[in-house]
Amino acid sequence: MVIGILFGLEFLCLYQGLDFTHASRGTIFLYMHPFWVALGAHLLLTNDRLTVIKGGGLVLAFGGLILVFGSRSPTLGPHFWIGDLMVLAAAFFWAATTVYIKKIVETRDFTHYQTLFAQLFFSLPLLSAAWLIFELDEPLALDGLVLAAIGYQCIVVAFFSYLLWFWMIHRFPVSRLTAFTFLAPFFGVILSGLLLKEPLPLLLWLGLILVGAGIYLVNRPSIHPGR
Repeated sequence: MVIGILFGLEFLCLYQGLDFTHASRGTIFLYMHPFWVALGAHLLLTNDRLTVIKGGGLVLAFGGLILVFGSRSPTLGPHFWIGDLMVLAAAFFWAATTVYIKKIVETRDFTHYQTLFAQLFFSLPLLSAAWLIFELDEPLALDGLVLAAIGYQCIVVAFFSYLLWFWMIHRFPVSRLTAFTFLAPFFGVILSGLLLKEPLPLLLWLGLILVGAGIYLVNRPSIHPGR
């Protein structure tokens, strides 16, 4: 139930937040997820501690976060900061889910299939309630693009990618596991400019570089393999 509630809160904050801010900004804020994972793993997990280099990476990533928040484009609405904070909250709930799963894996024996089922099943009541509150009166247009998006979410995201993600969480240190995600903000910003024609100001790029560098330092392999 905890896994499902955290997952539901993550996507509730993400999708509602994107109503107020650009997808390019939202991508960078969402992929502060490794930042929160590193902090949570240090505090709550036994063999996943912060080092000086990881701490420096967190400082870099946080500096990038400030630059992204400070970057403004003419097309941003007056309430963009609400969306930014909601997507940042989504990153926090994503990280909380990751650390929580890793924590209970240490004490209980269950599979990644059970993890995926719990996440999807127990998030249904929360997300259904959110739909009733926020979107009950919205028109439902099931055209080809919407159906393709639903299919992509169901097959690629909710099934394949999450199943693989949980399989890895069960087997690898979570702070290093998030290493591959540092490229996601880069692709998100590029695609937001190419596909959505969103403006990409200089501060956004500088923030992206700092976030990417910080996340890399947090997740880089140790130079002392014996540790």
